[in-house]
Amino acid sequence: MSKESVQAQLQENIKIIYHRAVDADQALSELRKQKTAGFAHIFADDTPFTKHADTFLPYVEELAADLQAIQTDTEEHYMKQLPAIVVKIELLFKMLNAFKENLKTK
Repeated sequence: MSKESVQAQLQENIKIIYHRAVDADQALSELRKQKTAGFAHIFADDTPFTKHADTFLPYVEELAADLQAIQTDTEEHYMKQLPAIVVKIELLFKMLNAFKENLKTK
C-alpha cells in the first residue's frame, strides 16, 4: 500500500471518528446537565494521547495534528509516528463504540 493510500485511509478514519465524537460530546453534554457524567478524562494517562480532556474532540484534534505532521515531515518520522497514529485511531473507535453501547443500556 502506498504512502498516499495509507494517508487517505487514515484521513477517512479520522472523518468517521470526528462525526462520532461530535455526537458523543453532545451526549456527554446532556449527561452532564443531568449530573450523570462525572469523570475527568476520556482516556487514562497511560495512553499515547498527550492531551487529557473530558470530551472526545480534543483527542480527535490531536490525532488530526499528528496526521498533518507526518504528511509534511521526513520519511523516517512518518515511519516512526504511523504506528502511534494507528493505535490512537483504534483507541478512539473502541472508546466511542463502548460509549455508544453504554448509552443504549441507559
